[in-house]
This record gives sequence, C-alpha cells and structure tokens, in this order.
Amino acid sequence: MRICSLSPSATEIVYAIGLGDQLVGVSYACDYPEEAVNKPVISLRVQSNPHLPSDEIDAIVQQARANGNPLYWIDANLLREIKPDLIITQEVCEVCAIGAGSVFETAAQALDYKPKILTIRPRVLTDVIQNIRMIGAAAGEVARSNRLADSLETRIYRVKEGIPQYGYRPRVLCLDWLDPLRNTGQWVPEMVEMAGGKEGLAIPGGLSRELSWAEIVDYAPEFLMVMPCAFEPDQVVKETSEKLTILPGWDDLPAVDRDQVVLFDGRLPTRHGPRVVDVLEVLAKVIHPQTFRGISTDGVLVHSRN
Repeated sequence: MRICSLSPSATEIVYAIGLGDQLVGVSYACDYPEEAVNKPVISLRVQSNPHLPSDEIDAIVQQARANGNPLYWIDANLLREIKPDLIITQEVCEVCAIGAGSVFETAAQALDYKPKILTIRPRVLTDVIQNIRMIGAAAGEVARSNRLADSLETRIYRVKEGIPQYGYRPRVLCLDWLDPLRNTGQWVPEMVEMAGGKEGLAIPGGLSRELSWAEIVDYAPEFLMVMPCAFEPDQVVKETSEKLTILPGWDDLPAVDRDQVVLFDGRLPTRHGPRVVDVLEVLAKVIHPQTFRGISTDGVLVHSRN
C-alpha cells in the first residue's frame, strides 16, 4: 500500500507500526523518525521560516485568518506522481496542519481515482490510542497496530495506578504558546490529571485558550510546564528566557520559587502519536519523582530552570 501522511502524528504512527517503507509522502513538519525527513513533501506551509518567534507566527496566523488565506497547501503535481492509496489527514488544529477539507478538495481535483482518505480527530488520550488502531486497519496491519495500542494502554494504566487516589494534587499549568500566552487543550490537561496534578486553568478534552498574565499570577501554579507547540528545544529555551522570565512577578510564582519550571521539547506534547505516552510518564515523574524514579526524561524534557 502507498501511504501519504499529512501530519507528523500520523507519520509517527505509520512508522511505529512498521509501515515506513510504504510511506510515499509526508508534510513539511514530519521530522520523526529521522527517515521521515527524506520522504517526498506533499504538504507545505506558506510561512517558510521555522524559527520565527511566537508573536510573529501568531501575527501571520491572524492575518491569514482575517484575509481568508490558507496557511498550508498541497503540491498537487507531486500528489499525482506518488499515487497514494491511503491519505491520512487531521481535523485537530488548522494552525498545525492542513485541514481535511482541503485534502479532499485537492485529491478530487488532482487525482483521476479515489484514494482512501482517513481523517483523525483526537480529543482525549483514548482517541489517540484508537487512531493507532484505525490507521493500522486502514493500512491492512491490524495485528501490528493492536499490539502497539495495547502496549501504550498498559503504560497508561501503570501511570494511573501509581498515583495516590487521595493525595494532594499540586496546581499545574501547561503553556502551549508564549506570545500571546495560551494554555494547552485536548489530551494534555487530561494527562496532567492522570499524572497526579490539577490543571485549574484548562479543561481535559477542551480547547486551548488565551490567558492573561494576571490570570496566571492569580492561579499561582506550583508546576509550570513550558511546551510551546512544535518548538524545538533551543527555541523553547530562548522563548522562555525572552518571553516569560521578564514578566512582572515571575520570581514570585511558586513554580519558579521551588525550581519547578519544566521545559519540554515542544514537538512532543501536542502530537497525537505514540510518544504522547512518553509525555504522560514524564509528567508523572516531574510531579511525583519518588514514585516514578525509573522513568527516563530523555528526548522529552529540555531542562528545568529558575
């Protein structure tokens, strides 16, 4: 089967179930595993600089919305050339990847046949696991995808079982964007709850929203998880220093005072692939270090800082 994945999350799933050799097209953001960067890029973004600061990226997004312009486009000529049997797209975030509607429209115009188009719409962690099974079924690899999904479910269960049911739950804030400030949504607040924290400014399974700094100061998070969406480690460090530490009252936040500001590789938490369970385990280790000593933070955390 010839598979085209238009989101990095789906690409990670395709590789994780052993179908990387059948992947004939990816999006510009598909960077894991390393082999994915050598695949033909079908979906591209209008803004070509991947290292812009968060406020400039937000301005580009807002201007595109105001003008009704797309943020992404599909190379129709290349799509015809690779002739996919299965196209995997998403309806999670219009800012992160091309939407399903554009994929259906371009495929109908560019191809003289109808490929199978699978749209994934995860909201909570069980949806992420179910999507692994769905992709495996669509690609004809039910057994492999079920084994992967089962193993991830086991790891999730172990985290949940390790959290004291009636213990104190510290106030946690996960930041998905730094300028403007935004919290996380969908499965990330849910994972914080699973990991033994309390996400008082977000709704598990809900949408990300913009926050005021005054709101954050009033909330007084005991753990601050910095995970700007799609940002590489160096970008996360730079933005934290330039956007957060200069804010009034920064040093007075409980998370800062207790050295519980934790920087994540921004490419992991909001990707709905197998590595999201790595993020869950690391959240549990950060919040309950004595209980989850054996969990590695390699590849997930950047570092902690005051």
